[in-house]
Amino acid sequence: MITQASSHRFPLITTVLDSVSDNPHRLLYSGSIRNALAKLLPPDFFFSESADGREEGDYEGAVEELHKILPVIRMAEWGEDPYNVSVFLLTRHRANAVKFFYEMIHRWLLPGRRLNISSFFATDFKLPELTNELFTVSEVVISVGELSDMESVRSNLPILETEIRLGLVSVYHANRILEIKGLSADQKTSLIQERIASLLEKRPDDFDSDIFTQMQHFLVMCNEEFKGAREYGHMSRIIYVFYLFRKAIQQQIENVPGARHLTLKLCKTKLHLPFGTKRVLGVFVGINFLNDNEVFEERHLIKAIKVYFPQISVISDSNFVSSLREDKIQLLYLELEKIGGEEFTLAEIKMLKERLSEDLKNGVERLMRPLFMPRNEEEVMRNIITLAQQLRYPRDLPQVIISFDEQTDLELSFTIIFLRVLQKGMPSIQELFQRSKTFFKFIPDRVKVVGTLRKKYPKEATVFRVRLPASSFLRQDHSVDLLKARHVVTSELQRIVGEVRDYNGGMISKQQEQFLGLKCLFPNMSRREEILLENFFHSIFPIELRSVVSPKILKNLFSILLDAVERNKDFNQEKDVYFKEEGSVLYALISYQDVNLKEKIIESVAHLHIPSSQLATLSLQAFDVRYLGFVLQAEDKAKRNALVSAIQKEC
Repeated sequence: MITQASSHRFPLITTVLDSVSDNPHRLLYSGSIRNALAKLLPPDFFFSESADGREEGDYEGAVEELHKILPVIRMAEWGEDPYNVSVFLLTRHRANAVKFFYEMIHRWLLPGRRLNISSFFATDFKLPELTNELFTVSEVVISVGELSDMESVRSNLPILETEIRLGLVSVYHANRILEIKGLSADQKTSLIQERIASLLEKRPDDFDSDIFTQMQHFLVMCNEEFKGAREYGHMSRIIYVFYLFRKAIQQQIENVPGARHLTLKLCKTKLHLPFGTKRVLGVFVGINFLNDNEVFEERHLIKAIKVYFPQISVISDSNFVSSLREDKIQLLYLELEKIGGEEFTLAEIKMLKERLSEDLKNGVERLMRPLFMPRNEEEVMRNIITLAQQLRYPRDLPQVIISFDEQTDLELSFTIIFLRVLQKGMPSIQELFQRSKTFFKFIPDRVKVVGTLRKKYPKEATVFRVRLPASSFLRQDHSVDLLKARHVVTSELQRIVGEVRDYNGGMISKQQEQFLGLKCLFPNMSRREEILLENFFHSIFPIELRSVVSPKILKNLFSILLDAVERNKDFNQEKDVYFKEEGSVLYALISYQDVNLKEKIIESVAHLHIPSSQLATLSLQAFDVRYLGFVLQAEDKAKRNALVSAIQKEC
């Protein structure tokens, strides 16, 4: 029986049973709640000890203090054989909170074993003198037979308490935690959850509750071996770095739509393996896609890093990818080590941070649909007739037309039409290929005689295809360099069959010579500058000027471009115009963001009616900035001034 004095120790308690005055369990429930509150709340929580007693005013401030400490979880022990433990919970009312509390205690207080629940009590109640809020109190009584199990209960409950508190935030979080606990029962998972919850509390401006979705994805996708080898702090870092990367890229896309955005983080970490500790380099990358057909995967990242550190290897199963296709954002993490076992130095990490970002932006692969274009046999016959007409004397060089045929995932295919004056005892083209040790795959098509010289020497036409590995001709952006591939085909063909005349490759060969001459003028270029030089050269129009403009002039224009790229890297100006005159040559370079500016400038320059042989135009995009350039070779200074005025008018 509850005395009058003790009843004044707590405010009035009401339950759903109070609606039925003659319910025999009404006083029992109120007493059980009162006893549970006495164990869960600090002594004299509602009343302080004093001689003169307290009235209703004593409850002021109690609700505020109660909110600060909720939820409250306590453990009480008694007995020795078996050991009995009561786990109490006091919380604000939440849907399915009691079920969540029961599942967590039942399944995970001793991971891997379901405990014997001796008693379970839970009810909702109100303190109407304080507030109209609904609270929940619960008690789970478990029996533990062994002392070792009891010690495990004592050590596990503080960890489990963190998860229970997190799950009581909402039903969603409770369900996610129960799902995670079903996949992994180790303590690291609990500590990761505690770390993420702490971040949410300490940095509300940076983190929102949706970080739990990121955490859930990580914990579900990573296997137990991954978690076992890594510290919980580093796994927490992977979760929140990905979350921050996603927010940063979304903000950048909103500020500068249509541009490539990338975030990069490098950090040293260590793995705890059965044979010891290994120091590795963790690499975080976040990047946005501009089109649906773009791809950025582990192989692209490794290829970019191996430019600077060829002797590296990827830690097995360290790759973790979070792809947000609806936002066109890819988040990637992996770990690297040097093959020799040495650690990455701070200087090496700093160098990678400075250089890797732009390389990765240019390393996104664009998937192309395969083309279906059956070979035009009429065109083949026309080319055979054309080449046959070029053979006029018995000692004429063989005539060749090399045409790109098709591309597969692994190979490039070229069709070759080979015309020669057939001398007595000459081996066939197929025999020459069979004798040679070539990397080409030779695929014969047809051999036929298409005429004779002096009624004595047959003109032999051989049509065949060659296939070669596509991987040998991939550029940094994973596009295929067909010009380089064709040059290799021509060189290898001449090695096998002897000197030939490349009928349709004259201008291509001249351009290749011009480019190599230009490249020799920059002996100490970085890899990034080499790629920029190649893009620069093939962005000059009209195309025929690539073969005839002096390499020195191209060198000057490229040097101006390099300076502009460096300026935009530091200042990212919206628009910049640069002019330079050397004798009769005027150089102009405009960097811009507005896509309409290019058309306006070109239209204004077109009104000057400058011959195309005197005016070369450059148009390309480098590192998210667009560039438009002109080179005018004219003795007439008035013409050069007119070009400057036309450009300045639009800028």
